[in-house]
Amino acid sequence: MSTTATAALPSRQPIVCAPGTALVTGVDAAAGRYTLDDGRAPCEAVRAASCLVLPAVGDTVACAAGGEGPAWVIAVLRRADDAPLTVSLPPGTTIDSAGGALVLQADAIHLRARALGVEGEQAHLNVEQVSGVGRKASWSYGAVKLTAELVESFAERLVQFSRWSQRMVDGPDQVRSRQIDWRAEQAMQLQAQVLIANADKLFKADAEQIHLG
Repeated sequence: MSTTATAALPSRQPIVCAPGTALVTGVDAAAGRYTLDDGRAPCEAVRAASCLVLPAVGDTVACAAGGEGPAWVIAVLRRADDAPLTVSLPPGTTIDSAGGALVLQADAIHLRARALGVEGEQAHLNVEQVSGVGRKASWSYGAVKLTAELVESFAERLVQFSRWSQRMVDGPDQVRSRQIDWRAEQAMQLQAQVLIANADKLFKADAEQIHLG
């Protein structure tokens, strides 16, 4: 009986990217893995913690060997189409400028978050125009001072509560309403050089005592 010798096939070893630069040819965003082409063969890589910019297909990146595991993308060097970059930070990231100042400068800055909190001892806002749209707003301050040339407010219902109220108007003070109801529990005083009361149908004054003159 004759036997045929079979040569053992060599096991396939994963391709490891050589340190240097490579081209991103594929992106698996869910797994956080990237396919790189370093000029030899495609290989897998993951983003290093120091690489804050998310790589995209077509980017030229700097990579480092990761041993037997995937390579590391340590920086995005160039984006071919000059598309906007996305800076991605892990959850719980803190940007700290201890003892100094942090300045964000751009033509437009947009903040998007499910919850936005601002804390500080002082806040200064210097803008030409402010607009806001929302469903509900609540403010709680010890003292509020408003200085403006014109204040306009529009509401279907306006409710105000105060323990003490004072208003001083230098010019005309006009009220236009279908019905006005003024009630004082103790006393009400109307004083003027000229006081005029006109009624088209009925003028009524009711009291235990009425003094005129």
